[in-house]
Amino acid sequence: MSSSMKLPLKLLVDKEKNRVVFAESDIDFVNILFSFLTLPIGIIVRILGKKSSLGAMDRLYESVENLDARYFQTAPCKTMLLHPKNVSGFPCEGLALRVDDSEQLVYYRCPKKGSTCGFSSVPGVRCPCGQVMEVPFPANNSDSADGSDGVFVRGATSFIVSDDLSVKPVSMGASLALFQKLGIEDGSVLEKRNVELGAEEVLRLLKRSLVSKRPLTDVFLQEPDMIDDAEKSLKSMMAVITQTRVKYRSTATDSKRINVKLFLSKEIGKVVYAEAREDLVDQLFSFLTFPLGSILRLLDKHSSLGCIDNLYESVELLSNNYNYMKSKECYDMLLAPKLPPYFGCDNQLLDIGEMCSQTIKVGHQSWTKCRCEMNPKLQTSGTATGGGFAKGLTTFMVTDEMEVTPLSPISAVHVINKLMVPINSLEEAHASLGEAEALNLLRACLISRTALSDVFSPSLLMLLDERWCGQNYSKSLP
Repeated sequence: MSSSMKLPLKLLVDKEKNRVVFAESDIDFVNILFSFLTLPIGIIVRILGKKSSLGAMDRLYESVENLDARYFQTAPCKTMLLHPKNVSGFPCEGLALRVDDSEQLVYYRCPKKGSTCGFSSVPGVRCPCGQVMEVPFPANNSDSADGSDGVFVRGATSFIVSDDLSVKPVSMGASLALFQKLGIEDGSVLEKRNVELGAEEVLRLLKRSLVSKRPLTDVFLQEPDMIDDAEKSLKSMMAVITQTRVKYRSTATDSKRINVKLFLSKEIGKVVYAEAREDLVDQLFSFLTFPLGSILRLLDKHSSLGCIDNLYESVELLSNNYNYMKSKECYDMLLAPKLPPYFGCDNQLLDIGEMCSQTIKVGHQSWTKCRCEMNPKLQTSGTATGGGFAKGLTTFMVTDEMEVTPLSPISAVHVINKLMVPINSLEEAHASLGEAEALNLLRACLISRTALSDVFSPSLLMLLDERWCGQNYSKSLP
């Protein structure tokens, strides 16, 4: 993202309440906002300096950083989680201001140039010839865009973007509806202000859109040190988890389940930590690879993430009612973005699509050879799908705050002492996760720093037990 590029933006401001009523913009600003939906959680955490305010996701990201490479299936698995790929990265090259600073136009190959060699989007993957693929080479992609006709939204139409990031085509009817919604009756309280949107403002807008209901006001009218409602927003949203937990019941057979051992303290009403195998750790780590748009689809637009749900609904509106989306492919990139090739997990409980692996042609005028994309999760080179991130036959400890480490009694005692919980008061319970519980865990990780307790608090275990197809939470792990 260029640090010098600036986009002009017109704001209509309520002077009395010091708030943005709406912004008036062309497609450049709208495309930037919509591109937020394409971003994987890991990218958001990284570009916001692990200060995203996304519940426990910052701590989960740090766990991947701190975990030794020997606890992953392969060393590239760690890279995949810390630098997840955005499958819309090529089209997003055409944005006036890119949010994602990842290098999109590079693949990796081994030093050898034989026809049996492969390539990877992740460095360090083993090539079929036995060498490591670390030599970068440019990737040509027909989806790359210059933005001249828009990236997601097309045309020369202007839009109004309300303070809560609802996007509509410009019309007096839409403006009057906003005035009525905000209780504005006297036009003299309104004034026009011209501002500029640069790299810094885009990052602040991304962060505020995840936790605030008025990100435009926060970014353009408030001093940064005056904005302190992130914690308040998180706490106020936690009550919604319990109210909507049953909403995300599985529609599938729910035959695949993950078992986990919990250590609870009824004294403080929390889960102190969990002992888990690689299947649960894969599930947690995979959250970092999920694009926002897919998360909102899974949660049926009830994410409680600031006003991101409004962006999602705006894409639906512009496509269904106004036909302003550039293509059906762009619509899918925003509302149901897929994972890159090989970023899926065998242990995945949630319904999220994965792109097919690629075969590319390389060569010169006199010869052309094909290279197949290799699976970074395989310990030996190959194109077979599947695999997981975490090393098998390893027991991990997962704290309530989503710190993932290899199981260690010493570390467990440290966690217990930190919470000031008497050791003899701990109780052991065994729980099971299916699709519904995985969705609740994903949502809790997004908006809470006590994710395990929010999903598996002692007071909820018996209630959940009744909904687990007759499974008993006290049943031991196999």
